[in-house]
Amino acid sequence: MNTEIELKYLVLSQDVEATITSLLNAKKLTFEKNEKLLSNCYFDTPDLALRKKDYGLRVRGCNGHIEQTIKTAGSVVGGLHQRPEYNIEIQNSFPDLSLFPTNIWSQEDNVTQLQEQLIALFDTDFTRITWLVEFQNSKVEFAFDCGTISSDGQELEISEIELELVSGSVEHLFALARVIFSGLLLRPGIKSKAARGYSLWHKKNQLDENTNLQIDSSGKDLKENFTQGISHCLQQLHLAIEHYIEQPSYEHLEPVIDVLVMLRHGFWLFDLRLNEKGHEIREQLSLFIQLFDWLDSAIYLRELMNKTGNYRKKLDLSEQLIEQLRIEKQRFPEQSHVIELIHSERFNTIQLTLLELICSKAEDVFTPLTTEVDYRQYAKEKLSASLNDLLSVLPEKNLTIEQYLALRKLVKRSLLTGGWFGLLFDAQLRDQFRMPWLDIQQGLGELRSLWIIHQQLERLEDAPKKLISWHQSKLDNLLLALEHSRQSATTQQPYWLE
Repeated sequence: MNTEIELKYLVLSQDVEATITSLLNAKKLTFEKNEKLLSNCYFDTPDLALRKKDYGLRVRGCNGHIEQTIKTAGSVVGGLHQRPEYNIEIQNSFPDLSLFPTNIWSQEDNVTQLQEQLIALFDTDFTRITWLVEFQNSKVEFAFDCGTISSDGQELEISEIELELVSGSVEHLFALARVIFSGLLLRPGIKSKAARGYSLWHKKNQLDENTNLQIDSSGKDLKENFTQGISHCLQQLHLAIEHYIEQPSYEHLEPVIDVLVMLRHGFWLFDLRLNEKGHEIREQLSLFIQLFDWLDSAIYLRELMNKTGNYRKKLDLSEQLIEQLRIEKQRFPEQSHVIELIHSERFNTIQLTLLELICSKAEDVFTPLTTEVDYRQYAKEKLSASLNDLLSVLPEKNLTIEQYLALRKLVKRSLLTGGWFGLLFDAQLRDQFRMPWLDIQQGLGELRSLWIIHQQLERLEDAPKKLISWHQSKLDNLLLALEHSRQSATTQQPYWLE
């Protein structure tokens, strides 16, 4: 048995082979380069019995040799894949499950029945160019795979890089990954070729998972829970990125930024326990998030301009207003620029740094604790502090539009704190407490849209009276709804104090 430890990246760039060779030469690294053609066929039962166990079974042909491989359940975090695998040379192109060690099967597995039901599902055919790199006392293999995944007449492109630790330290694996960030546009690959093949076989070329920003804290202490939170967020980040790549739009970009904000918020919540390196990571996250400050306005403006949106019919009363909104819309970055940024050296470096933090269990960023801290009590203190910050700026009487808009960040920050710690407490009480605050957050989003209209109306020389009247009515009704939610939210007993 071997346990693969590898980083996987999907490649957006061209001329990958020449670029990698050039980067390795520039760093004066010693390497051995090879190229081979690999043909693989993946097998399972019609009801995907192996897939349900998170097993992958393939037969690979290369240079006249045939080998069957089974990869058992492993882990994928931040593009780092760790999976036990078993390789056996065979004489024909159909796998024989009885050749694998018996200890990989559970008592419920009927291996004979599984063998009888095996069918071919999909093929992966690609050219693999490898660079076996010697780096200090380690050996790392760079592999660039270029080809196709095919099933029942449908195809997906393969263009990915794998960095596998052959021997030595995983730190050297990370160090060499940074070498390629400078010359290639990449993003971490969370789905293996096999996983993408299964999706193609199902004729579903999309992810089924939803982004979940509720963190399950089950660690023993602060450091362990912090690490678990970062790991969860990093996985959710890659899911959100894949959704965005498949359907590039501002609405699908928003969850990507939401996860980044959630990540950064974790560094704020544990601020007093972090050393200088932890603060540097938080600063890097902040600087990257700032690159997307425009997204908030872009989403609301797009909704206003949507011909089937809630406001478009009324806005058509003023051609001048529509033209002003079109001009504003043109100021936002193109989707191609955003995709390039997601594949950039800067973003990959941030993600790899977070992955290193997870692998080291936050040893490098957490200051040593002199006394043991009760995590539940720590969470209560942070939740109370976040709520008090919010309540301290809420006047007793009705708020103006400007006051409500100024609350947006504080409301979001308080909800993020609940996302980090909320699952420690009773789910029903938590959800009941959060509901009016979530209503306020949604209402503030609508208020943002109406405020954009207000700002544009002020620029018009002769705004239609019917449009002004409609706009004022919408504002008045929304402020009444927000006030109702505010009264409900601020009179509740916090769930963490029950």
